[in-house]
Amino acid sequence: MDAPVQVQMREQFALLTRRIENPETNAGDLGAAYGRMGMLLQAAEYYDAAEPSLLNARTLAPDDMRWPYYLAHLYKNVGRTDDAVTSFQRVLELRPNDVPALVELGRLYLDRGEPELAEPLFVRALSQPPRLVAVLAGLGQVALAKEDYARAVEYLEEVLALNPKASSVHSPLAMAYRGLGQRDRAAAHLEQWSNTDILVPDPLRNELDLLLQSGLSYELRGIRAFEAGDWNAAAGFFRQGLALTSGDVPLSRSLRHKLGTALFLSGDAPGALTQFEEVVRLAPASGLDEAASKAYYSIGVLMASSGRIDEAIEHFSGAVRYQPNYPEAHLGLADVLRRAGRVRESLSHYERVLALNPQTAEAEFGYTMGLVRLQRHREARERLISAMRNHPDRPQFAQALARLLAASPDDEVRDGERAMMLVQQLLQQGRNLDLGETLAMTLAELGDFVSAEATLRDVIASAERVGMTDAVRRMAVNLDLYENRRPCRTPWQDDDPVHLPGPPVDPSLIAALTASPGG
Repeated sequence: MDAPVQVQMREQFALLTRRIENPETNAGDLGAAYGRMGMLLQAAEYYDAAEPSLLNARTLAPDDMRWPYYLAHLYKNVGRTDDAVTSFQRVLELRPNDVPALVELGRLYLDRGEPELAEPLFVRALSQPPRLVAVLAGLGQVALAKEDYARAVEYLEEVLALNPKASSVHSPLAMAYRGLGQRDRAAAHLEQWSNTDILVPDPLRNELDLLLQSGLSYELRGIRAFEAGDWNAAAGFFRQGLALTSGDVPLSRSLRHKLGTALFLSGDAPGALTQFEEVVRLAPASGLDEAASKAYYSIGVLMASSGRIDEAIEHFSGAVRYQPNYPEAHLGLADVLRRAGRVRESLSHYERVLALNPQTAEAEFGYTMGLVRLQRHREARERLISAMRNHPDRPQFAQALARLLAASPDDEVRDGERAMMLVQQLLQQGRNLDLGETLAMTLAELGDFVSAEATLRDVIASAERVGMTDAVRRMAVNLDLYENRRPCRTPWQDDDPVHLPGPPVDPSLIAALTASPGG
């Protein structure tokens, strides 16, 4: 054990011994001492040693729901499912509407193939505010087990609407869609599945997780502070964890990366960079390493945001080397490669993102704009048509298709009437400068140069009012074409922001990193 944990164990054992030996100790105090000893041992994963202490605590304080609750989790961890069920049932006798216990017992019943016993537990949990995704996921699983596929889809789609990162529900959702005969939707969800936990807010489990004075415990404390948006408190916990953890172990690198993230969010970019660079220095020479990958990725973001594109490419490459299935790192690398003009190299990384998660709209759009930059307009058109179907909530695909149809130099691609139909549909959703520029291109393609010129003049005037001087300069090129009764044959100029993906360059970040030692 870490030295501070050894001290905790010895102190708690000494307290327990004193209470056992003191004839005046009442049952409640002795039960609490046994319970605390069991909690420490359970937190350290000494389950065999923890069980007798927790059983004694339960016997001495039979109305305290903590002890059957911790025993239930202990039994669950060691695979004693029947004992876990019995203990959770006792918790609910003492506290009938305890949501964590309702969910945990419901999940155990589902695992045992007893959805009829799980359903009333999830229904009772759903009646307790707030509306938790774990409860909805449980009801979705119950409906699936009962072959009520429509109801399963309803619950599981709501889970994803509330928490898009709940990727573990994609598998049961795929099964539900398959049950409804919708095989395409089933296949799309199955490709997005990953084995992640859907957590339930659980103060008792939190207390157990945070009990030990160890590096891991302080990491968990920091994560809690991080989730609450208290970056300074999170940084403090991560520093305390580092003080207890050797510098050459994965936990140390994980703590240091989290510390760097907390420092960046609190406004200390140089301090963040120092922590990320130290993780990189401590990383193993080769092999998979999550903390190293994340540190390389974080440095890549900082470099891209500082306009240091070559260094960004180097660090995003390091991120995918240490974690080849890291979609955000592949996306970051693809974006900076395209930004640097290395468009062909970028395509394979966009493809890798889409292989890992086919629904990543940013990767689909980046790949398509790469095709445009390479003058592969026919391929780009087909991908945009497909993307519009797959991402009906993303108007950038329809807008890009309209512009390509209006201004491609490829006669086989241009279709002014179809472009106008798309633009009119988009205008019903709202107006923006890019859409106005696309409308002017479409009018010019249809031969209405007077309207194209007037439309673009209005767009330029709006851009001038908000100080978009680069956009005004680019649009002036097309205005000259329309004034001379010529259509546009360049959908996007090479310096258009659509060809400069990734985080925008931040002058304040450049200044902060330049002023820091070694920046």
